[in-house]
Amino acid sequence: MEIFTTLENRVARLIEAYTGLKDRVAALERENEALRQSAGDADVAALRSRIADLESERTELRARLEKLLDQVETLDL
Repeated sequence: MEIFTTLENRVARLIEAYTGLKDRVAALERENEALRQSAGDADVAALRSRIADLESERTELRARLEKLLDQVETLDL
């Protein structure tokens, strides 16, 4: 009957792990909701502005890099 003892222990560990994960998910959901509520409109606007600035910078850098690559290609290395 040792096999049943082993099986019971494994099932108990699985239930414990499942319960722990369920509790962790609930805690993360509460934390996420708190973060959503604490983020003010000004914070969101500032982040959107920063994202727009970074996208603009990325576009400019991509154009400059493509220009450099075109110049290197003309060297026929």
